[in-house]
This record gives sequence, structure tokens and C-alpha cells, in this order.
Amino acid sequence: MASASAKGSDGKAGHKHRRWRLSGHKKAHLDAVRNDINVTPLVDVMLVLLIIFMLMTLIMGRGHDVNLPNAKNYSQEKDKMQPVVTVDVNNELWVEKQKLGPVNESTLKEMGNQIQAAWAAPKNPDGVGRVYIKADVTVPYGKVYPVLMYLNREMAVQQIDLAIAKNSKDGQ
Repeated sequence: MASASAKGSDGKAGHKHRRWRLSGHKKAHLDAVRNDINVTPLVDVMLVLLIIFMLMTLIMGRGHDVNLPNAKNYSQEKDKMQPVVTVDVNNELWVEKQKLGPVNESTLKEMGNQIQAAWAAPKNPDGVGRVYIKADVTVPYGKVYPVLMYLNREMAVQQIDLAIAKNSKDGQ
């Protein structure tokens, strides 16, 4: 009787409720081509790319790129993520990476609107009331003066930070 209970209803050995294979088919042969997609390498590559892009975003400078003046003495204060205003070599006004055009009354008003919008939804609350100025080394002061006066008179900015390039002659 023990031998009869060990056999299932189909006459094969084993427990009648135990399943040895999920499908009734034979095991796939090792040389057979698999037609399903292996997503593990795809996920690995995508995660590596995500990490690379996240790091590059942190490394990238803010605002429009210009040739900055060198300075030997500079502040060690951390960036407060305040809006970046740039005056380039062509006397073009930029706010962050957006070109506004030549420095005149209308572009200064647009600059003020964009700065106010950045202060309304700040990335860092310490940056409210502050502006970061970047001016090309070849731009004369007279071209930057209207921007500074607008920020001071019309917007009553608390602090203006000037972007500089660290002087590398003394090993810094």
C-alpha cells in the first residue's frame, strides 16, 4: 500500500500534489536561442548614466560662461544659489543661461522680473535678496555700471557677489 500511495494518479512516482516543473514541456536545451529580453544589463547602464548626469549637473557652472577676471584674494563663502546675472564681451545681458539682449532699459526690467521670480521660489532661502554678477574680463566698467545701478536703485538688492577666477600663479 505504501508503494501505491507513492505513485500519483498518472502512475508516476512522487507525491500527487508536488509539481516538479511549472510547464509540461521539456527543459530548454542549452544551445537553443532564447527570445526573451534580459533587462539587467539595460538597468545597469541606465543607472550608471543617471549617476554620471547627476554628477555633471553638480560640476557645471551656473550662468553664462565668460572669461572672468583673476583675483588673488577672494571669499571662502559658500554659494547661496542666488540668481546669476552675466554681462558678456558683446555687452549682452544674461540671467542664468537665458540671453536677454543688449543692456538697455527693457532688458534691465526683464532682468529684474526674472530675479524677482527666482527670489519668489528660491533654491536656497539664503539667496533671497542677493545677486551673483559675472562680467567678462574685457568688458569695461561703464558697461556693467547700468546693471549695478538698476540692481541697487530699482531692486534694492541686499548683496551683490562678484564672480572671479582664482589666481593660479601662487599655487591655488
